[in-house]
Amino acid sequence: MRGPASELLALLQQGIPLCKRPFEALADEAGCDEADVIGFLEDCREQGLVRRFGAVFDTRRLGYRSALCAAAIPPSELDDIAARITSLSGVTHCYLREPSHPSPFTIPNLWFTLSYPADIFAAMADEVAARLRPHEVHVLPATKRYKVDVVFGAATRARDESVEDDMPPITSSDRAIIGALQGDTEIRPDYFAVLAAKLGMNEWDLLSTLEMWRRCGRLKRIGLLLAHRNAGWTANGMCCWRIDGDTTEAGRALAACDEVTHCYERPEAPAFPFNLFAMIHARSPEEASTTFARLEESCQLSAGTMLISTREYKKTSMTFFAK
Repeated sequence: MRGPASELLALLQQGIPLCKRPFEALADEAGCDEADVIGFLEDCREQGLVRRFGAVFDTRRLGYRSALCAAAIPPSELDDIAARITSLSGVTHCYLREPSHPSPFTIPNLWFTLSYPADIFAAMADEVAARLRPHEVHVLPATKRYKVDVVFGAATRARDESVEDDMPPITSSDRAIIGALQGDTEIRPDYFAVLAAKLGMNEWDLLSTLEMWRRCGRLKRIGLLLAHRNAGWTANGMCCWRIDGDTTEAGRALAACDEVTHCYERPEAPAFPFNLFAMIHARSPEEASTTFARLEESCQLSAGTMLISTREYKKTSMTFFAK
């Protein structure tokens, strides 16, 4: 996708403005009409390019904890082991990842995310460990966040983000707003007015709440989540390095690269001695390898490794406060 269409796709991923006519405001920025934006979104849905259109929240600021987890599983057991954990609601992503080049390490090959309310996270991590026995699970929470900005086909922001939750507790009215926005929402000119009516709220009250959440980081954006494989981004690469001492300089350098969609510091695992992780997406494994080499050169990194996702067992958005 090139030209004005690719620019509009990038804007929709970055998020709609929090105002009465969000698609009209976005159309003004893109140099087109409101109807063009809505029609473009409908076309994207028909082409299978939209995973969902809705809100992206910061899990920590909703009272949740999350971590990347990994285990080394024999190939003959992968399907069975993956099935044991993908049935859990808190496992939202689960992949088979394999090194793009031979490695001296016995690298974990099953990687998945685990997200639960903070008060039950430890118990659910224990439950996952029990389901994977006798195989060991490594739980790798983010200790520093340098970039969390998934936008395909456009430059993205590099910024350090706190890993601490400093927000007040979620109220019942907050939960209702989150519930209304966390799924695949209806696209129409009066987007927020319709949501407010369903919630029994005044539209301005809803917009004010969302703007407050955006400023404090609870709400990342409301926009298009791309079905990136259908859009041609078929190679998902997890690039990892071991940094002695402070990772800040290397983390910020990686985060400044447009090809990087996520960048975190994580604890090292005994079977995987790396602590700086960056995600890239490419149109082929070969392109991903070229990007990895370019990142190493431009950021002055070495002795890293890249794991390519070769099978997707599960990929879904988190459902918060599900009963």
